[in-house]
Amino acid sequence: MTRSLSVLAIAATVTTSLTLGPAPAGAQTTTPDRSSPTATTAPVPGPVTPPDQVSTSPAPSSTAPSSPAPSQTAPSTTPSATAVPGEMSEDLAELARLSEEAGALGEQLHLARGELDRANGERVRLERAAGVAAGRSALADGTARRDQSIVDHLATMRYRGGDTGATRAAVLAESPRDLVDRLDTLRRLSGATTSALDASRAASRDAVQLREEAARSAAEARDAARVAQERTDALARRTEEMRVRMDEVRRRVDALSDAQRDLWIGGPVVPEGYVAPPVDDVNSAALRVALSRLGAPYSWGATGPSEFDCSGLMVWSYAQEGKALPRASQAQAVAGAPVAMNDIRPGDLVIYFPGATHVGMYAGDGLVLHAPTYGVPVRLEQVDAMPIHGIRRY
Repeated sequence: MTRSLSVLAIAATVTTSLTLGPAPAGAQTTTPDRSSPTATTAPVPGPVTPPDQVSTSPAPSSTAPSSPAPSQTAPSTTPSATAVPGEMSEDLAELARLSEEAGALGEQLHLARGELDRANGERVRLERAAGVAAGRSALADGTARRDQSIVDHLATMRYRGGDTGATRAAVLAESPRDLVDRLDTLRRLSGATTSALDASRAASRDAVQLREEAARSAAEARDAARVAQERTDALARRTEEMRVRMDEVRRRVDALSDAQRDLWIGGPVVPEGYVAPPVDDVNSAALRVALSRLGAPYSWGATGPSEFDCSGLMVWSYAQEGKALPRASQAQAVAGAPVAMNDIRPGDLVIYFPGATHVGMYAGDGLVLHAPTYGVPVRLEQVDAMPIHGIRRY
């Protein structure tokens, strides 16, 4: 299988090469072989390959083992393995670094937008809760005032009626029947007064509690609004920073010479001999969808169907199979189920770099499908060509 490396993989090794410094006097140096597969001139790909044009028939064992371990295609750790000519290495490495930073910032922005959406959702929820609490508090205040007015009315009746005790009733009764009626009235009036007084006290307590609840809800809503505004402002600042970095990367990539552009693309989009795995579950079906986007251009923040960034390609591919994925690579790195490298299967997401700032989809045969960066189309390359942060299955 023809070996090729995208700019992200080149950056990982070229940066190492640059940090080694010049060779000591008298030391033997090796001139990179321009005919190496990693330096193969690759034309800018044409239209996106339909899924039915990606080979699914069994490949001969000499070109693609049926179930290879990713380590079978592990790239060399020698800095010269990138085959980047010496006079271009520093420029391309710097551009790759800028591109990686822009991509990482883009993924952080996706994550920040998700956090902002959640903060705004919490703000709306708390504002509604504060409104409900205020309404309940007002209702409780009204109930307390009504019950108190009943208590006041009953007290007035007792006052105007003078002594309403049993002795007074017995003295004033004109007959035994009249005495029974007077005592019954006395009991009902006393009971009504007691009930009204109890209700008034309970309503007053409820009103106090609900006023406190309304105040807390209002304070929480104000805090949520403040947090949402702070995140909105921070997102605006980072979006502007992202725009500046994107413009710089675009300008420098667009100014590359033909030879530099070939190195930037990093080889063929589909390595020779690659055979797509069969579709036998949702994950492999999502991979087949993603394979249909081979050659599609990279665009920061894009989620398809014709342009993608790295996490956007994952989201779009799985969405076609009815499965929702988080938007940012950092969120994709913690959702789903963790998978060990020796258990990796087609359709699994491979998260790269310490900050989980890049993501691709395992395509079988030791390869990963991903959208690398601006100027490099959606492509396949060795799964371990970049430092792996983790693997997740959805």
